[in-house]
Amino acid sequence: MYERASRTVEGVNAPKTFIRGDALLRTRKVVLNGAAFLAATVLGAVTIGGAASATKAGGNTGTGTFVLDAAPVLALAKIGTYTLRCIAAAANGGTFRLEDPDGIPLGDFVLPGAAGGSIAIAEHIKGTLTDGATDFVVGDGFDIAVSAAAKVGGLDRAKTAVRAATDGSQEPSLVLAYDVDATGGDVEAIVYESGDFVREQLIFGVGWTADAAREGLRRRNITMG
Repeated sequence: MYERASRTVEGVNAPKTFIRGDALLRTRKVVLNGAAFLAATVLGAVTIGGAASATKAGGNTGTGTFVLDAAPVLALAKIGTYTLRCIAAAANGGTFRLEDPDGIPLGDFVLPGAAGGSIAIAEHIKGTLTDGATDFVVGDGFDIAVSAAAKVGGLDRAKTAVRAATDGSQEPSLVLAYDVDATGGDVEAIVYESGDFVREQLIFGVGWTADAAREGLRRRNITMG
């Protein structure tokens, strides 16, 4: 949906003080929840759902485990399947390589050569690899599936973009068009996903400033001055 800055949004009189000039704006709907949001708040879309770990297809010879943490998804996680594979076997241990869903290696992790030893892995995903009674062999490993966030009525959820978030909303990508009170539950809202805005009027979440967010927003056709 496109509009000019001088027009209303979906019949709601949106504040215009944070829009520069007569820029062409692109809007979309998202779902907000859990807070009262002010117009001009910089939001991020929730794109990451959860993660699940499973023994690779066909099973392992080794009886060790890879257990995800209670909060298993880190900030750089991608949607898709991560692979953790033994590339060098050793008594009570071994070396494991983690690759992202695009096949890009994220690191090699050496399981200590001690019965029942373990090692924490924290690259895109977070969990603990532990030795079992039967040693791992080359090719053994685990698949870790990172799922996309569920939509609400076909719409993405969005939140104030906070840099420490790990669900995708940490990336500033949207500007809220008008005040929304979502303290009572899900509320549909209109956001700008492109346009030119007044820097001093934009509201940033914890960890972000206009300077820090400028380049990422620019790549999404959101500019400020």
